[in-house]
Amino acid sequence: YLQISLYQLYARSTEAWIAFATKTMDDTSSSFVCSDNSFLSIIQDDLVPWDPINNPYHKGFLTCHTVAFLTFVVSSATGNLSQVDRLWSILPTMYAWMCVVDSRTRLMACLSTCWSIRLTYNFYRRGGYTWPPWRGDEDYRWEILRRGSLGGWWTLLTNQWTMGVFNLVFISLYQNYLLLAIATPSLVAWSMAMKGVHCRIGEGGDGVTIVGAPPPLNILDGVACFLFVVFLTMEAIADNQQYSFQNKKREWKSRVGTEGGGFASAIKSISSHTTFKEYTDGYCQSGLFAIVRKPAYAAEQSIWISYHLFSVAASYDSNPTQYWNWSGVGFVQLCVLFQGSGWLTEQISIAKYPNYRVYQQKVPLYVPRISPVWHLLVRTTNVELNKQE
Repeated sequence: YLQISLYQLYARSTEAWIAFATKTMDDTSSSFVCSDNSFLSIIQDDLVPWDPINNPYHKGFLTCHTVAFLTFVVSSATGNLSQVDRLWSILPTMYAWMCVVDSRTRLMACLSTCWSIRLTYNFYRRGGYTWPPWRGDEDYRWEILRRGSLGGWWTLLTNQWTMGVFNLVFISLYQNYLLLAIATPSLVAWSMAMKGVHCRIGEGGDGVTIVGAPPPLNILDGVACFLFVVFLTMEAIADNQQYSFQNKKREWKSRVGTEGGGFASAIKSISSHTTFKEYTDGYCQSGLFAIVRKPAYAAEQSIWISYHLFSVAASYDSNPTQYWNWSGVGFVQLCVLFQGSGWLTEQISIAKYPNYRVYQQKVPLYVPRISPVWHLLVRTTNVELNKQE
């Protein structure tokens, strides 16, 4: 009943948009609204009721709510609240492939696939996927919220009914909406491609209609692609560094106190790149973690900001001065989520590691200072020169 009600609500809102946009509707064979506004251009008068096969908006909406419903049911039945986490690296790419109609949308889907493969593998090696699939590791932060360890208003979540509402509203619904929202640049690119194909762009000789074509790739697509790859590489490096550090820290702990062991020998036996202080403090502070405290989080936000640029590039031919469109709400919501997620993780680290406040004072959370980046570049250059010598 919830699904049906949501579908009816969306159908009514779609009809309202169509009524509003009838003055700009192309009355030829095209059913697209040929407006400069890319959001209006996605409305089709023949797709109410639903067409979840041909329209990626309807297909994405249907997929989003179906997955939200299933993740809520499974998480409530199993007590494992990380069901959305298992699909986090998969759903945006599914939405991107639903929109493939031209070279731009295909490029976007391929880049998103690279992101999915890397993030899915990282989640897998940390124990996120097991059989049956609804088991696996749960995000440690959910258990901390259940126990009310943070105090204050967070203690409300110790009540199972309150936690159930939190699971429905935030974990199952909001996070699924967010995963659809960050993929909406693909929907905008699809809209502009369809608009280019189906909408009239002028009249030729003898009143012949000139039919358009999908907007071609431009320099902004190249910039978006470059930035996406750079930040994806940065995220991979950060995750690999953290994964390696945690494994070596466990090995170090197992060696300390054993026969012939001790702190110095334990450090020497596993790594010459990680400092003694990092193991005793308990958290990584070198490499990218010397520049920002959460380099993977920073890179993830930057990836989807870069992805939004594709939607701007798709609209460039029709409006060269427009650097923002409605799909930007996706990366804005993601950045807001990471502010809260970062804060929560920081509070847990402060309670767990006595020296973490000192690290906070020295290293920023997401946005790096210039001096650490410069020192890292200089140090890397000096290492390369020493190797050559």
